[in-house]
Amino acid sequence: MSGRFDSIHHRRAIVDRRALADDLAALDAPDTMRLRQAAALRLKQALEEGRAEIARRLIDHPAKGHESAASGAFLMDQLLRTLWDFTLARLYPNSNPTASERMTLIAVGGYGRGEMAPHSDVDIGFITPWKQTGWSEQVIESMLYSLWDMG
Repeated sequence: MSGRFDSIHHRRAIVDRRALADDLAALDAPDTMRLRQAAALRLKQALEEGRAEIARRLIDHPAKGHESAASGAFLMDQLLRTLWDFTLARLYPNSNPTASERMTLIAVGGYGRGEMAPHSDVDIGFITPWKQTGWSEQVIESMLYSLWDMG
C-alpha cells in the first residue's frame, strides 16, 4: 500500500521526524509551560527549515507546484504528529484515559487534502466525546498555543 506522500523525493531533507522527536525528548524545563515553549521553538525552527527546502525545490523546478503543495502538507503532518506525541507523552501524560478522554486529531481543508499552499493556515480539528474533560481541554489548548508560537 502506498502512502500519501510517497511521491515526494528525499522527504527527510524537508523534515526528519525521528530526529526532531529525539530533540524534543532531550528537552528539559522546570515546568510544563516552559517545556511547551521550548518544544514550540524547536518545532518553529524545523518549520522554517522545511519551508526553506520546499522553496528551494520550487525554485529549482518551478513546474512542480503540486509537489510543492504536497511537500507543505507533508511538513505539517510531521510537525503535528511530533507535537501531538510530545504533548501526550511529556506535557499531559495520561496512562489510563477514560472513555471521555479519548480524542483524535484530524486534518481538514487544503491541508487535509494534502495540498497545502505556502504559508497557508493549518486547518485541524479535534474529535472528542460529547463532553470534554479538563485533561482534553489542556491538551487542545497546549497544541493550539504551540502552533501559534510556531507562527
